[in-house]
Amino acid sequence: MRLRHPSPAAARRLFALAWLLVATTSVASGWFLYGRAPNADTGRAYIEGVLGQPERVNPLLATPDSPDADLVALVFSGLTRPRGDGTPEPDLAESWSVTPDGLRYTFRLRSALFWHDGAALTAEDVAFTVGRVQEPGFRGLPALAAEWNGIGTEVVDERTVAFTLQAPTATFLTTVDLPILPRHLLADVAPADWPDIEFNQHPVGSGPYRLRELTRSHALLEANANFHRGTPAIHSLQLRFYRDEAALAMALEQGEVSAAVLPTFEGSASRAASARTDLATSRLPLAGYTVLYFNNQRPPLDETRTRVALAAAIDRAALLGDVFGGRGTEGASPIVPGSWAASNRTTVSTSGSAGIDELFASAGWLRGQGGIRERNGERLSLTLQTNAEATRARLAEAVANQLRAAGVEVDVTTVPGQQFVQQRLQPREFQLAIFGWDAGPDPDPYGAWHTSQITGGGRNFAGLHDPTTDALLERARATLDQVERAELYRQFEVRFAAEAPSVILHYPVREYVHPIGLRGLDTGLQFDAASRFRGLDRWQLAQPPR
Repeated sequence: MRLRHPSPAAARRLFALAWLLVATTSVASGWFLYGRAPNADTGRAYIEGVLGQPERVNPLLATPDSPDADLVALVFSGLTRPRGDGTPEPDLAESWSVTPDGLRYTFRLRSALFWHDGAALTAEDVAFTVGRVQEPGFRGLPALAAEWNGIGTEVVDERTVAFTLQAPTATFLTTVDLPILPRHLLADVAPADWPDIEFNQHPVGSGPYRLRELTRSHALLEANANFHRGTPAIHSLQLRFYRDEAALAMALEQGEVSAAVLPTFEGSASRAASARTDLATSRLPLAGYTVLYFNNQRPPLDETRTRVALAAAIDRAALLGDVFGGRGTEGASPIVPGSWAASNRTTVSTSGSAGIDELFASAGWLRGQGGIRERNGERLSLTLQTNAEATRARLAEAVANQLRAAGVEVDVTTVPGQQFVQQRLQPREFQLAIFGWDAGPDPDPYGAWHTSQITGGGRNFAGLHDPTTDALLERARATLDQVERAELYRQFEVRFAAEAPSVILHYPVREYVHPIGLRGLDTGLQFDAASRFRGLDRWQLAQPPR
């Protein structure tokens, strides 16, 4: 289990993000540059196996990383959508402008937008969707309602909608990736009725694919000829739903499906896929990280020098190979590689570096009896906790062994996932803890490391309280200048390395198997499971060999 940092469209980002970017040039270069290749096979169906079963194909109700969320990504569109580096680009909107005070955003819709049933999509639909999220009694995801709380909406004309914010927020353009719903079909639905309406089984959207048939076992979709980025090259798309990995593995073995997100790296589905000579595997980087939390509010971890020495004793390269089999990237900072804000200039200390003993000595920790470090008669003895999941448990033991080699006494305990969050992380009842963090499309790390997030349900689990860090994060989420934001995050990375409030251990990947002839797969950051479908309208399947 990984703790989910709420995001807009997937209801996982806690805060909204925005750039003052005039992105209209992307409109011209979006789908138009990706014409069909002469040897593309547009008639062959793309069949993917998916774990789980659909419940409600509705963007206001879909649970993140579910079959519903996959279908929402295929059937619906928002005003913007994130690129693979998290930068918002136009989707239903063709352009936008922001007032100098950063409080009013005006979006201009593309011309000739249509719903799958042929009705025109207008600014009224945008205002309707936002209004339903803000409606008293809203029964969708609470984090989604929190994102839109206090934001005013105005329909300027048929193709123009404006939003008024209460304060400048450098994240708003990723909030408006909210998939838009058709007002003409849903205007009369009361808040209490949303979970049970027929629309959730027969959705009408404006996305690249129309949902033609939905059962508990499969979904049949066809390309939307009126899609605003151009008709997708793959005409027919099918998702088949499976209850568990064993069933998915059987489907791969028998050739029922030719694509799937592998639930584990070395499980039965992975073995079945590797036996298929017609399939390839792409490793898609996740916008998140695995973190070793130090409890900055408990001795001796409330001392910077002790934390720096402990961080230097962690060999992240060794963990990547020994625990993760080389899948992913060695950890460094909370700004995920591949993000537009990643500086790629922050260095980290790793085990084997000269001076680790000196770092411990500078904090007063010297090796004593049995090689365990002591200070003023106190042994450097710590407890490391994590959730009871096999890979996480192996990681905890590997980290503990590295610390033990450096003279730290470490006891490892595992706790069932939900219990671990509720009884260990949230009340800060730990010394060392390993868990995961999903960053979302925008790199803003405020929710994880700002002092204000220590209490009141915040998620600064490490308890970092550093005025310099706070100032950098506050400035970064207030400015609309992306260049300035990137520089502020670079400074945050440097400060993070110096303070060592925790250790970023690993940036994970997701393995996606697909036909060898697939072209156009976007291998940028994955902000949720449905991100694999980003740019699906540009995918092409090469003709199979004759």
